[in-house]
Amino acid sequence: MIDLSNKAAKRFRIKWKDLEERSGDFWKVDAVMIGRVPMLFIVHEYTLFTLVRRKSMFRDPLTIADEIVQSCPWYPIPATPSLGRNGNRMLTGSITEMKRMTLGLYSPEQINAMEMSINQSLFSYLSTDRNGYSKPFVAVESYIKGRTPWR
Repeated sequence: MIDLSNKAAKRFRIKWKDLEERSGDFWKVDAVMIGRVPMLFIVHEYTLFTLVRRKSMFRDPLTIADEIVQSCPWYPIPATPSLGRNGNRMLTGSITEMKRMTLGLYSPEQINAMEMSINQSLFSYLSTDRNGYSKPFVAVESYIKGRTPWR
C-alpha cells in the first residue's frame, strides 16, 4: 500500500533496492527538505490526492498507513500494510512538479495549516493532463465509485 521513493527509503534507513518494484493502487511517499525541515509528500497514485507531513511524525514508514486512515477514510486500507518501491514514472514526475511548486513558496508550518488549499492548487495544476479532473474531491469521488479512466 505504501511505495517509497529512494530519498524516502534513505530517510527511513531502508535499502530501496531490496523493496519490490510495483505500481497500482498505492500511496507513493517521497521526502523533500523544506527549509531545514524534512517533509514527506504522500500521494495517492490514482487520484493524486496529496498529504504533506513532517518526517519526524513517523519513525516507521508503515505508520504512514495510520495517517492515511485518519486523513482519507475513502481509501480502502488493506488488513496488512506493505512497503514497496514505486514503478510509475508518471507519478514520479507529478511529485517532482509538486516539489517545485511548494519548495520556495511555503514554510513547513504554512504547508500544514494550508494543506487543503495547497492540495487543491497542486491537483488543479497536475491533473489536467493526467486524468481530466479539475478538483481533487471529484477524482476521489470517482475513485470511490470505481469510475476512473485509468483503471
